[in-house]
Amino acid sequence: MSIRVKLVLTYAILVVISAMILIGTGIAMITEFFTSASEVLFPDNNGTFIGKKVIEYLAELKYQEEHHPENLNDPKFIEELTKASDFFNGGVVVSYENQYFNFNEEIIDSEALYEKLIPDQLDDNHNNNDNIITVGSKRYFYADYTFNETTDPVTYYFLFDISNMEVLRSEGGQVFFGGVFIILCLIMVPLILILTKDIIKPIRQLKYGVNHIKNGDLDFELKAKTNNEIGEVIGYFDVMRRELKSSIEKQIQFEENRKELISSISHDLKTPITSIKGHIEGIRDGVANTPEKLEKYLNVIYQKSNDMDQLIDDLFLFSKLDLNKLPFEMNPYDFKAFIEEIYTEMKLGWDDDLHHINLSLSEEKFPVYMDGQKMKRVFVNIIHNAMKYMDKENQEIQIGIKKQDRFIKIDISDNGQGIPEEQLPFIFDRFYRVDESRNLDTGGTGLGLAIAKQIVEQHKGHIYAESCLGEGTTITILLSTDLRELNEEDINHRR
Repeated sequence: MSIRVKLVLTYAILVVISAMILIGTGIAMITEFFTSASEVLFPDNNGTFIGKKVIEYLAELKYQEEHHPENLNDPKFIEELTKASDFFNGGVVVSYENQYFNFNEEIIDSEALYEKLIPDQLDDNHNNNDNIITVGSKRYFYADYTFNETTDPVTYYFLFDISNMEVLRSEGGQVFFGGVFIILCLIMVPLILILTKDIIKPIRQLKYGVNHIKNGDLDFELKAKTNNEIGEVIGYFDVMRRELKSSIEKQIQFEENRKELISSISHDLKTPITSIKGHIEGIRDGVANTPEKLEKYLNVIYQKSNDMDQLIDDLFLFSKLDLNKLPFEMNPYDFKAFIEEIYTEMKLGWDDDLHHINLSLSEEKFPVYMDGQKMKRVFVNIIHNAMKYMDKENQEIQIGIKKQDRFIKIDISDNGQGIPEEQLPFIFDRFYRVDESRNLDTGGTGLGLAIAKQIVEQHKGHIYAESCLGEGTTITILLSTDLRELNEEDINHRR
């Protein structure tokens, strides 16, 4: 699942959960408020509303005013009324002729209380907060009523203790902030988990990889633990690391090949030059003092010069092939006629009583697209290479051609000295020779088979060798008749 989808789902879930928690917290707070309020306002648990109690007492007082007004300021009546009342830790205070009658044990600091009681202040401009007074640690809400039918006005104050409402407010705040804390935890914890698992840890992996690459270390591997956008980036990063490592290894190999190439060219040029200089010095010093010796010396100089010229030509050709800068002109050929022409040329220059080139062909035609001039160079190089390493009295080269589906298989076999098995993989490398003397006595440049391989591969073909030491070597070429590239299965199937 992608990070984007995860974040969207996470936030959607969190919004729903947050809304549910807010609603639940609100309901809980309201429930707690009314529960606590009911405990404060209705401690007798009879569900009686505060106004009902006041009305009941006012009704009783109105009755007394009409029938027994003298009771309104009678301390005994007031005491009995006080004992009969239950105003939630409050009570009744009566003011008459600047005297206050207070028979409530719950009401303390009477003098301070009396100074704050103000009658008849409830009008349009009056704030209900004016009916809340604080005395010491107590807070009271009061309602008052003045009876004017008596000789002197009598004011009754009904006091309600609201101190517990502060506790209720504090508890409500705790519930609220507790709910907010829970919501924050529910929002932050999943978000932190997502950021840590899907973003922060993968970024740390990338940082680990960057530091290794910065220090030149490419021998590590990054494996994405998440299948998301950053996981894909880690995968691409590891691909880049492998490509970079391969590129550096190739660069190192190219540098080694360059050094080897310079060394090989230097050696292979120095040998004929040394021979030429030696023979020229022999002529100058008069060693070649007869026409026969002089001709011999000149022939050697000429042959070595040809060898050097051939080396330079082969090197130039191989370099262009290696850099893919040599153009190929692909044209349709009858491969049977093509190989017969090469066979005839090679046979004329080599075939005698002890040297034989044999060609084995079927009657069918072998149509193929190829660059005829360059492909001819391939067969000439292979056959010349076979000629150089013959060690038998009767020397023989066999050329066999078979057509299989869309492939042509060409086998060029000799009965020479053969090649050790461990050296077979290297015979197509440039300047490689089976004999380690590295000289031009055999008349080769060390590039013949390397050039052949490059040309065959440019034709989407494949070339390989099989050999038995002391018995001979077979070079096999596989060519596609339609220039489709051979794959590993094709190559293995044709062997």
